[in-house]
Amino acid sequence: MSTPEERLQNAAKADFIIKKAAGDNESAQEYLRLLSVCSRIVDDIYDEFETVTRKDLLELVENLFIKIPANSFYQQHQGALFSQHITMWNAWEISNFLDEGNETDKIYAHVLRDYIIEILPLVALLTQGQYKMKEVNLAIRLLFNKKLGE
Repeated sequence: MSTPEERLQNAAKADFIIKKAAGDNESAQEYLRLLSVCSRIVDDIYDEFETVTRKDLLELVENLFIKIPANSFYQQHQGALFSQHITMWNAWEISNFLDEGNETDKIYAHVLRDYIIEILPLVALLTQGQYKMKEVNLAIRLLFNKKLGE
C-alpha cells in the first residue's frame, strides 16, 4: 500500500504523463484520468485499504458504467481501447496471483501489475502519432520504474 506522500508523487507523475500522452486532446486526457482513478480505487479495494469509502465505490461505478463509455475519445477508439482494457485487467489479475509464488513468479508479477501504463503509448499513438508513442513509451519506463518488491 502506498503512503499519502507516495500518492501525491504518483498523482503528479500521472498528471504529467497523461498530458504528454494525450497532448491537446482534452477528451483523451479525461479518459486517462478516469482510468487512473478507477485503477487506484480497485487496487485499494484489493489491498483492503481502510480508507475506501462508499463515495469511492460510487465514483468507480460511475466512471466504469457512465463516464468512460460516454467519453468521446473512448467512443471514437473503442475497439482499440476496450481490447487494451481486457489485457490490463487480465495482467493485473494474474500479477496478484503470481505475487504469491516463487521468485520468478514475483518478477513476472512485478512487471504485470503495472501493465495499465501500456495504455499511455496507445493513447499517444491515437492522438499524436507514432513518434509520440515512442517518446511516451520511453518516458513511462523512466517515470514508473520501481525496484523489485516495491
